[in-house]
Amino acid sequence: MANLKAPKSILVTLRQKLCCGCGICQAVCPAGAIKMQIDPQKGIYLPKLNEALCQNCGKCLKACPGTGINLDEYTESLFGGKSPFLIKNSCYTAFSSDSLQRHLSTSGGIATTLLAYALETGLIDGALVSIAPPFSPLTPTGFIARTAEELKQAAGSKYCPVAANTAISEIAARPGRYAVAGLPCHIQAIRKAERQNPVLQERIVLHLGIVCSSTMSFKGTEYILKKQGINKDSVTSLSYRTNGWPGNMRLETCGGTTLRLPLKAYHPYHGHGFFTPRRCLICNDQLNELADISLGDAWLKELENDHEGTSAVIVRGSTGQGFYQSAVKNGCIKSQPLAAKRVMEWRNKRQDYAAKKAVLPLLGWKLPEYPAPHPPARRIAYLYTIEQVINYHLGRTNSSLIIEPAKHFWTGLSGLAERLIGKRASRG
Repeated sequence: MANLKAPKSILVTLRQKLCCGCGICQAVCPAGAIKMQIDPQKGIYLPKLNEALCQNCGKCLKACPGTGINLDEYTESLFGGKSPFLIKNSCYTAFSSDSLQRHLSTSGGIATTLLAYALETGLIDGALVSIAPPFSPLTPTGFIARTAEELKQAAGSKYCPVAANTAISEIAARPGRYAVAGLPCHIQAIRKAERQNPVLQERIVLHLGIVCSSTMSFKGTEYILKKQGINKDSVTSLSYRTNGWPGNMRLETCGGTTLRLPLKAYHPYHGHGFFTPRRCLICNDQLNELADISLGDAWLKELENDHEGTSAVIVRGSTGQGFYQSAVKNGCIKSQPLAAKRVMEWRNKRQDYAAKKAVLPLLGWKLPEYPAPHPPARRIAYLYTIEQVINYHLGRTNSSLIIEPAKHFWTGLSGLAERLIGKRASRG
């Protein structure tokens, strides 16, 4: 039985309220003592530890990204330099040459196209992606796609929790070469696990990272559906963003109803933090700094009228550069250089983390261990930190009588603050 007085297990993360729900703990546990489950009250994945089976070996805790990570130490080891200085001459705007894939994806179809190219050229045998199965369209899961068709089925962002534990276990159990695509917490978890498990390190040959400001809990999607009069149990398919850029939510129900919601109709619940999981609010890795290739919406002024979708792409290290340039040369993606300064201005949690570090401990929040230095935060970051903490608690009421007035208030106040400061802050 585990030593409960001095646990080296995922209990440490849970007690500090630092779990990000990535699922790596279940994947690396040698005793099968951990099971990822959806907490119905919080609307997120949390690990359930069987203390009778736990050996207190510490493997789950060592792989856990929730407790923190030294990003600079990892990027030095992986790519030969500290993260903020790695991206000079390595940033691009890009989109898929497949016009249909570009139109149906979230922002240019780059992730799907790159993974399909890796499969086609034999670089990989499969790719870890997230997919919403027909029997559970509101709860996507980690999945190993082994065909181009399976990759297309997994295309598009999922603004809800995704645990990758089952797919990571499949990589460990089944020989082959794999790519992984995930949020910063997923990629951090996998990089940590690779240091413990040489099998994972050998088999995972490509890491694609999705740029992430935060996700929503399952409660967020349920609230949006309820606002539209849709019973969540009647939904048969859901795409959060599709049909061009910035896209719209598209869902179908068993009664034959098809609903389309423009991004601006539901994004404020996400952008203002009403349903943001607590751990997302204290993350410092928006640009997915441990990925070979990071990609996400290119929220750039000159692309505001681009209604088909374009991604901003950051490429790191020889593996990422070699693969990316091969894809460009092959013609499957169209790419143009982008100044690194534009990316850092575009969105950077590192820049604003100093505000969270100053404010949140005063409210009793335990913060992750992030040894890497953080620059001074923008002044508006202090407002955003306070806003997100307040809205985090308001969102937990799940009451439209509380959430709707707050949404309008913060939308107006944020716009005013941005104008007064004179610099538009990215909302991700």
